Amino acid sequence: MKNIAITENHLFQKAYASQKSVRGRYVYVYVLRDKAAGRITKADPLSRVHNRLGLTVGKKIGGAVERVRARRLLRESYRLIEKDGDGRLGHGYLIVLAASGRINGAKMPEVREDIEKSFVKLGILKPAPVPGKE
Repeated sequence: MKNIAITENHLFQKAYASQKSVRGRYVYVYVLRDKAAGRITKADPLSRVHNRLGLTVGKKIGGAVERVRARRLLRESYRLIEKDGDGRLGHGYLIVLAASGRINGAKMPEVREDIEKSFVKLGILKPAPVPGKE
């Protein structure tokens, strides 16, 4: 499913000002409870609660090619976490992923792992079950 994007500047500013943020190796993650989640759920034909995703890639990352690649890495990493999470990812959040300067040259599994660790630290992703332990 396509992500619902954060498009309003005031929502980015609220997420940046929130106390829930983690700095990873490749990505800064900011999370805020979405107050409009109920309204968005009513608009969804299947009545599902969604997260809204905002991506920030500054000019310090590089030229247009590098910035577009960084956005693609962030978007795809989030998509895989949401898809493969088996319901472990919480819903009803505003999530802003801001690329760090180290993202240039990073591979998809590294970025995904970094985002997953950040989500676990923030408490919006339950840790993966360890095989053999129950």
